[in-house]
Amino acid sequence: MNFTKLPQLVDMRGKLKSKGTYSKRTKTITHRVWHHSLTKKHLGGSDAASFADYHVNTLGWPGVGYTFIIEPKNLINTPNGKRARIVYAHDIDRRTYHVGNSNQFAIGICVAGDYRYDTMDDATIASIADLHSALVKDSIGKNDTSHNEMPDYSWKACCVYDYRKLIKWQGSTTPVTPSPAPDSYTIQEGDTLWSIAHKDGTGGVQVEDLIKANPGIDPAKLQIGQKIIFGNAKDVIVRPDKPSSSGDETIRSIQKTLNIRHKAGLIVDGFNGPRTKSALIKALQTELNKQFNKKLVVDGKWGAKTKAAIVTVEKGAKGNLTWILQAALYLEGFNPGSLDSIFGKGTESALSKFQEAKKITADKKAGKATFTILFAA
Repeated sequence: MNFTKLPQLVDMRGKLKSKGTYSKRTKTITHRVWHHSLTKKHLGGSDAASFADYHVNTLGWPGVGYTFIIEPKNLINTPNGKRARIVYAHDIDRRTYHVGNSNQFAIGICVAGDYRYDTMDDATIASIADLHSALVKDSIGKNDTSHNEMPDYSWKACCVYDYRKLIKWQGSTTPVTPSPAPDSYTIQEGDTLWSIAHKDGTGGVQVEDLIKANPGIDPAKLQIGQKIIFGNAKDVIVRPDKPSSSGDETIRSIQKTLNIRHKAGLIVDGFNGPRTKSALIKALQTELNKQFNKKLVVDGKWGAKTKAAIVTVEKGAKGNLTWILQAALYLEGFNPGSLDSIFGKGTESALSKFQEAKKITADKKAGKATFTILFAA
């Protein structure tokens, strides 16, 4: 195998933390799936040994979920220059857990780091290119995809870095932006509440929220095909399946307004969730286009272009942008009082408390920083 000849590759099969073994694949590998670890690349926990410990002890998996782990903090001098160490963790024929029901035909490659914040360095880029080239020569996989391009994982913030630019890629180099976290989710192979929420809370949802949102669920006995509510119980539990006579009346009013003004198609149930948040972002994008000719794509997703288009909303402002700010503050638990589209004392007070809580400069004005925290998290 060409990949075993890479000078920066270290064979750690059978040497990492494990509890049992993964079964053999019953399908040919067709996909090379790229991940990142959501751990800062130079910290102590950003290596194969730490990932194995987490996957075994916290997730309850037989071993680390990836076949290859690239470690930016561990550099190796090679004849071609410095390279990030590549850990070979499992035999190629082992069906490890990393992409649920696609595990049988997908091989997992994790680049240690949190590339929402970390920068990809040259030694890591070179190791990605070297490993990819070797796997192609070895006919291991035909397609390259990121975690969030695999079935039912579009909401995962993984891999974030654009792997296409780091390998010999013939298609589009446009990164895939994660979708909003779903209102409900169907359990796939290897899923646990901990892997679904991940360490920093996917979509703001922590493991304890998933437990509260799904009364009677046994976190240790999830079944493939089982549906769970992906709700944030710290605010209000999402109930996407049917309207409810309970729920928060102000949230119900927000949902009705979004349906009337922007044809959002929301279930008016008084429960806060990703669909309501996405509809509010669409409303924001629509108003920026209408009032300020920003020409944004109205997709309900927070991104760099929407952030750049933000105008400051401050005391004395009136209109739909002020209402959107008031609604967003309320959904985050900071009550501005009446959602009357007028930036008065109640809105100013709620905004100031929100900014202080989120450690934003408490200037009582809603600009790019404030709207980013309201909508990007």
